[in-house]
Amino acid sequence: MDELERRVRAFVHEQVPWLPEDVALETDVVDDARIYGDDVWELVEKFAVRFGVRMNGFQWHRHSGPEGCNPLYLFVKPWWARKPHVPIRLLDLVESARRGEWSVRYPPDE
Repeated sequence: MDELERRVRAFVHEQVPWLPEDVALETDVVDDARIYGDDVWELVEKFAVRFGVRMNGFQWHRHSGPEGCNPLYLFVKPWWARKPHVPIRLLDLVESARRGEWSVRYPPDE
């Protein structure tokens, strides 16, 4: 584990304290930490600022939907829920910090 990985792990633990610093690199810091909506956006935004990561191409709707529930979702699946979920793994954050740009790859739009 290098210094950058240690700093990213410390950052994630600082933002999501119930996620231990020694989680596996494959851990999805969104689903495994059970954060949604604005909490995901805040995590990614703070990450980008702290590590100087350009967020070109970031697709928030691939990682989490909005907070709360609309009763109509029982009958009509919202547009963002029809897109495949893409995890934000600890490994992705480390790689993004290393490159200085968002490194998560998304499936092509249908």
